[in-house]
This record gives sequence, C-alpha cells and structure tokens, in this order.
Amino acid sequence: MQSQTAAARAFRRRRQLDTIVHALLVIGACVLAVFPFYWMLKSSLTTESAFQWPPEMIPLTISFDAYRDVVAGYPIVRWFLNSTFVALATTALSVLIGLNAALGLSRYRTRLTGLFGVVILITQMLPATLLVIPMFIIFRNLGMIDSLGGLVVANLAFALPLAIWVLKGFFDSIPREIEEASMIDGSSEVGAFYRVTIPLTLPGIIAVSIYAFMVAWGEFFFARTLINQETNWVFTVGLSSFRGEHTLHWSELLAAATIFTIPPLLFFAGLQRHLISGLTGGAVKG
Repeated sequence: MQSQTAAARAFRRRRQLDTIVHALLVIGACVLAVFPFYWMLKSSLTTESAFQWPPEMIPLTISFDAYRDVVAGYPIVRWFLNSTFVALATTALSVLIGLNAALGLSRYRTRLTGLFGVVILITQMLPATLLVIPMFIIFRNLGMIDSLGGLVVANLAFALPLAIWVLKGFFDSIPREIEEASMIDGSSEVGAFYRVTIPLTLPGIIAVSIYAFMVAWGEFFFARTLINQETNWVFTVGLSSFRGEHTLHWSELLAAATIFTIPPLLFFAGLQRHLISGLTGGAVKG
C-alpha cells in the first residue's frame, strides 16, 4: 500500500514537472515570437538608436516624432489605401473563384477534373522568381503594368490554388444528400449550393479569406516588379524607399512598419479562431 502511494506521489510530481516544463517552453516560444514586434514598436517611439549597447529594454521617454515625420514626409496614406484595395480585391476574388472551382472539383469528378486539380496543385509549387518574367511580358502586352488591377491578378495566381484545395476539402466533407434534399424541396442546384452548402463551409471561407489577405498584404516581389509609379506603390514597396543612398532612417522605417503591421494583426486576431477550425476542418473528409 505504501509503495502504491509513493508511486502515485512520484507520478504526480512527474506530471507537475512536465506541466512546468511545457509552460516554460510555451512562454519562451511566445517571447521569441513577440519580441521583434515589441522591439519595433519600442524603437519607433524613442529617439535612441535601435542598435545602441547596452540596449534599453524599457524606454524612459516616448516620442512620436518618427510617426509625424512619416505622415508628413511620405505618401503613406496613399500606400495604405493601395495595399487595402489590393488585399481586399485579392481576398474577394479568391473566395468567389475558389468556391466555384472547388465545387466543380468536388461534385463533378471526371478524369479532366482530376487532372485540373493536379495542375492547380503544381502551380502552387512554382517559385515567384520563375513566373515573374513571363507574367511581366504578359502584363506589358495587356497594358497592365503600373496597374493595381494587374497586381491583384498576380497575387491571385498565388492565393487561388491553396484556396481551391482548402475549400474542396470542405465540400468533400459535406454529403451530397444535403443538397439533394434541398433540391427536392424546390431549390435549384445553384440555389442549394448557395443556400445550404456555402453556410456549412463558412470556417473554410474565413480561413481562405485570411490566407489571401495575408498573401496580398505582405507581397513585395511582384509589387516591386509590376508597379513603377510611386502613386501606385503598395506599403511593402513604400517601406523600401526609407533607405537612402548612404543612410537608413531606422526610426521612420520602424514607425511605418508598425503602422503597416496593425491592420493584418487586428484582422488575424479577430478571426484566428475561425482560421484554426477552418484549416483542421478542411483537412479531413467525413
């Protein structure tokens, strides 16, 4: 009896030790993830150099001069509006096209649809450096250089394949009989799709929306290649203009980067619960 009690106590101590170790690991990972954002915000609110030694972990004085200089000296509002338009347009088109393409792959299965799905998956594996020159030539011939619409199309080429496959996973998990029951009650096939199927795939739609928004908001390579006029720059390209010929304006750069980080941070924080359920729900069938 005493040996069993001692074994139980030892087991509880091991469980407590494991819990403490796991908690410390989680806290350490969170600190590593959050610290760069804290340092960016702290450095943008102080007049001290971001590289001074020893580092000043907690600022003693706060200054908003860098933010005032950014707003006064750069067309940051224009860049913000351009980024917002490109991100929202990419998100809307990714969801709209992805829903219909995923429905076709899931409900109308033939050899051609299977081949089409494989081709879509292969396009996701191609690096941007391989596609930028052909896309530049095509966009130039179509007159889409220096166009925010052209940038939306470029971003759509990378956001859409994954959007289709995530949504296809959701459609595969929804029984066809649900749509057929709605059609028996008088709905058309299209009506059953929009009234019954789409509401059931809402977590997947949210997951795809977040992914497409993040892709378009943080994209730099195509934005720098396809857009030349400063009035059409998005925020990622605008941030690169803070580098001078011989100097780099760190305070202003970090202030602009902080402003640039706020919208996707709020967007993700508000919908992250749906993102997790959406990705896990669309990963399995049944």
